[in-house]
Amino acid sequence: MPQYLTIDIGGTNIKFAVMDENAQISEQGEIPTPQTDFDEFVEAIGSIYDRYAGTIEAIAMSAPGRIDAAKGYFFTSGALKYIAPRDMTAVMKERCPVPFCMENDAKAAALAELWKGSMQGINNGIVMTLGTGIGGAVIINGKLYRGTTFAAGEFSGISTRWQETYDSDVTWSESQSTKGLVNRYSASLEEPEEEMNGRIFFERVNAGDENALKVLEDYCTGLATGLYSLQLALDVQKAAIGGGISRQPLLIECVNRKMEEIFAEQPMTPASRPEIVSCQFGNDANLIGALYHYLYEFR
Repeated sequence: MPQYLTIDIGGTNIKFAVMDENAQISEQGEIPTPQTDFDEFVEAIGSIYDRYAGTIEAIAMSAPGRIDAAKGYFFTSGALKYIAPRDMTAVMKERCPVPFCMENDAKAAALAELWKGSMQGINNGIVMTLGTGIGGAVIINGKLYRGTTFAAGEFSGISTRWQETYDSDVTWSESQSTKGLVNRYSASLEEPEEEMNGRIFFERVNAGDENALKVLEDYCTGLATGLYSLQLALDVQKAAIGGGISRQPLLIECVNRKMEEIFAEQPMTPASRPEIVSCQFGNDANLIGALYHYLYEFR
């Protein structure tokens, strides 16, 4: 059975896996992500390819940024600003002589959920990943919707204050990302932000810490309110939440409860109540979605 090299570019590490066409992983690993030099970045990917040269059919990559997935072109590249703008396909053709494609990481995660995860059989849906920011993707008529300039699903930048001029300090990602959640909790305790993370926060939530539970309630109110606003625009069947904290049952439980409260308070709303679930795939979602993009959209 043909084998494919899938690569996921993260701010800290580059993850990779060798998969067959059913997304079964035979080998995987990770290496540090170069932080400043593009040639070093290309060579890092090339070094992974060299391990499997002659045994793989193609490279399928996911990465942050606004990406033309048909051409493999970086318009922007998230925090790794040294990469873009760049025709990545042309660069990779020189270094790795096999077919190459790439997709935005949040959109790749959505493709994984659509193919084999929580979005199977769904016509219209939202997939969002909670992390340093809020990654997002929109599914319409059973297909990923990329938008006119490949920017659909960029939920991070949605303003939470519409009465004044747009301000990047009051965006949805500032308050509703995992970073926003733990920073809010740290502030409530007057503790240094760098000493707090999602794992510690949910340990305290699950232990019944009243302050942590209050912060979670407030956080889920904002998450549900934002999802309700998206629902008014998109009218989807299901919203799937990914990212490390989405594995916490209390989070999904709380968001669903907050959404029920919104609909109870708005009995005349034209919107339908979307199902809210956690994404099925964790750290492998972007790798699986990148493979789907190659197999069913690119080649």
